[in-house]
Amino acid sequence: MAARVFLLILTIVLFTPFPAWSQAELIELFCPDCGYRQRFVQGSTPEDEARNVQQVIVVCERSGEVRSVKVPLDPRRPVHGEPLVARPFGTAKSKVLGIELPKFLIPGNTCALFPVTAYLEANVCPVDGRGGVLAALVDHFSAEER
Repeated sequence: MAARVFLLILTIVLFTPFPAWSQAELIELFCPDCGYRQRFVQGSTPEDEARNVQQVIVVCERSGEVRSVKVPLDPRRPVHGEPLVARPFGTAKSKVLGIELPKFLIPGNTCALFPVTAYLEANVCPVDGRGGVLAALVDHFSAEER
């Protein structure tokens, strides 16, 4: 039950286009079967908000790569100082999960990037497609702390 609550909170944080305050989180993903462990930043700092970007964690299924990319906070406003911003580009079917997911594309990159929250919800490792993935909030950075 606690895992579902965490996933719900993580999903809300990842897909809230206008956070009430600037906050970035350090999230650690761990896949027990393959030993994958990596930390990623998500959210936005005051500097990110000034450039109209936030960081989200995404998966490229073709390469098994998980990474944090910058996306516009407000897609109608220009992004400043970030030439390789991932843009929403409709949906695509995940081969690993077998469902339609929102996809993001980065200029010059042909791999569809899917939100990691879908893999967490399905409890599937985004790196190797096997069952079992854990996520933990390691740290956070808010505007009040700066």
